[in-house]
Amino acid sequence: MTPKNTNYQNLFEAFAKDGILIPETLKTQITDQLNDKINYEPKIGIFGKTGVGKSSLCNAVFGRDVCPISDIESCTREPQELFLAIGKSGLKLVDVPGIGENDARDNEYHALYTKLIPELDLILWILKADDRAFSAEEKFYKCLVSPYIAHGKPFFIIINQIDKIEPFQAWDVEARRPDATQEHNIQEKRKAVSNYFNLPLDQILAVSANEKYGLIELVDAIVHALPKDKKLVVLNQVVDNNISKSASQEAKAGWLDTVSDIIETTVGKAATYIIKKVATIVSRIWQW
Repeated sequence: MTPKNTNYQNLFEAFAKDGILIPETLKTQITDQLNDKINYEPKIGIFGKTGVGKSSLCNAVFGRDVCPISDIESCTREPQELFLAIGKSGLKLVDVPGIGENDARDNEYHALYTKLIPELDLILWILKADDRAFSAEEKFYKCLVSPYIAHGKPFFIIINQIDKIEPFQAWDVEARRPDATQEHNIQEKRKAVSNYFNLPLDQILAVSANEKYGLIELVDAIVHALPKDKKLVVLNQVVDNNISKSASQEAKAGWLDTVSDIIETTVGKAATYIIKKVATIVSRIWQW
């Protein structure tokens, strides 16, 4: 996904070949702004009760063991900030301590979440598919998360381990997908969670990290929700098998729009000819 050539001198030379001469002072401004964008490190917070599979989900989406996993006890006591990178760009994945162990820890985590949430570009809150009680999640969601969602912070609730939804015997192990009856119950679970948290259904996603089910849809939703200048940086870290054509196209379009916006702001809106040529020139010199 990363452009193979982000040498900005080539960008300006391409403009020059089309008869567009950009002054050196403006070239410097454009280069600095593009570097700020492409080297930005988005920060994604992964929340949820202990045992819901936060670490396993992160590992499945990004295709590598980015988080420690323990089947015996909660292994995440402090926020674990992991930097995922390809070249110089990357993202920060924050595996956050899970609520629901006891009241003392939840009070401690309340203060931690209050400090952390404003710093995040995206919040993923993980629920376990066969859980029926969400009182702990509801408390934290209403007190801490919902005000930021109201101001536009991207947020999704991820129902993990959906292969355990009844009738779990109906899960097609070979195809790694539910049969019709189980699929119906999965969708009913999504609707119930949507109603419980008063969120749109498209912000409630069903996945199985272990079965690699629903990961493409999750990545699609994340890319769509992110600001255009952050889509490509995030998608660069996702394992190729989880990237759809639509997510790839949206990330590329977001980067082209970002380049266009920077050049338009720097050169001036009157330079309409330059703006019209940006997408063509960038696509030509930066092979994807």
